[in-house]
Amino acid sequence: MRTWGEIEDRLDPLFYLNMMLLNKNIIQRSIHEVNTFKQHVNMLRGRFGHRPRNDPRYYGGKYPFIQTGNVVKASESNCKIEHTQTLNGLGLSTSRLFEEKVLVITIAANIGYTAILDYSACFPDSLVALTTKGKSISLEYLNVYIRFIRKYIENLAPQAAQKNINLKQLSKLPIVVPPNTIQEKLVSIMNNAYLVKNSKENEARKLLYSINDYLLGELDIQLPKETRNTLEDRKFFVSFEAILGGRFDPKKYSLRYRKIFDAVQNSSISHIPLKNLVINSVSGNWGFDDITDDVALVRCLALRATEFDNKYNLKLDNSRVKYRKYTQHTLKKINVKHNDILIEKSGGSEDQPVGRVAIIEKSILGDTPLAFSNFIHKIEINTDKAYPEFVFEYLTLMHSIKITESMQTQTNGIRNLIMGEYFSQIILLPPKPIQREIVEKISRIRDQAKMLEYEAEQFLVKAKATVERILLGD
Repeated sequence: MRTWGEIEDRLDPLFYLNMMLLNKNIIQRSIHEVNTFKQHVNMLRGRFGHRPRNDPRYYGGKYPFIQTGNVVKASESNCKIEHTQTLNGLGLSTSRLFEEKVLVITIAANIGYTAILDYSACFPDSLVALTTKGKSISLEYLNVYIRFIRKYIENLAPQAAQKNINLKQLSKLPIVVPPNTIQEKLVSIMNNAYLVKNSKENEARKLLYSINDYLLGELDIQLPKETRNTLEDRKFFVSFEAILGGRFDPKKYSLRYRKIFDAVQNSSISHIPLKNLVINSVSGNWGFDDITDDVALVRCLALRATEFDNKYNLKLDNSRVKYRKYTQHTLKKINVKHNDILIEKSGGSEDQPVGRVAIIEKSILGDTPLAFSNFIHKIEINTDKAYPEFVFEYLTLMHSIKITESMQTQTNGIRNLIMGEYFSQIILLPPKPIQREIVEKISRIRDQAKMLEYEAEQFLVKAKATVERILLGD
């Protein structure tokens, strides 16, 4: 319960509930000194005043410009913040250059992610620069501490269209202030944990990358050398007859994609169009809102394109999972089962073109029916001709080597897969015993990678538990 005098600028109860939980679970249990951020931390927001923010006139200079995504990525791996944009003099005039070493924290959309910035850079007001007052806490310890309480900070943000938290709210956060020797110990524990975690994840990444090389070799595909990104190398010619009645945009006909297509078609392995392997094909449906009371509707988990990760898995995050309701008739068509292949037909990004695929494994099937949204297309493979797992691995390879990229179009900023072209693509199809050998080999590689990723995560979990014990004084 709060009195009216205790409420300054937040009326929603979630703020006070999560402050209470932070105090109960951590602050009140700690034997160390406790103060507030306001007493120990200077805070200064970034700035970029011009709209629209993507105006090219302000970019392409010598001043690094970091964004929320750069900080989130650095926070998750405990690495240096890498910038992907720079501002010129005009951009600097509407921004702010931070020249001293600062701890950067995200305060919009992705809340509470931190990373140390040790070079001069600019950033927008969705990021805040933190420095310490005096010598009672170090910047490195502040980084460890904020990451330790990040979930509480995230939950303090109001449930608006986009989550955000302001400097006044940050300044009220309690901070545990152990002696400097203990701060150094905590920083050392977490730095070592991230080193081990990153090492294991790099091993896992190398294993996953090796799948492409293995599969290319088994399928007798010799990829061309990467084309240089020069104007001369981007030029190509195509006859009017070749595009008559088809696509007019240049992506499909570029020299880069034609070379990759030729490499696949020149394989000694026999091939067949994907459409000749498919016995069932259906686009998704978003269903109805969960709030409907219609008893004729069935409550389902609706898979979205955001459930596809970049390792060709489905990641079902319980905090973001979406439940919808479907009619029995619709559900009969779009309910998924073991070995169905799902194709991301809309969405994508610059780094990851649309067309990611996933295969339904038994482990994600439960009592709640699984359906899928209208950004996804489902296919069922004729098992007399091919193993679904082999087709899945083949399609992931085609996406990885960018063939799928040539089958997309873009409208109003949304990338869409041209399904007719996708189904017309050739599938190199060795005999089924060879398919099975390939699938089993790749499965072992994926299992090894997953084990390494699990070990990496567990090492970090144990380190965080140690940090908690020390912070509480156990």
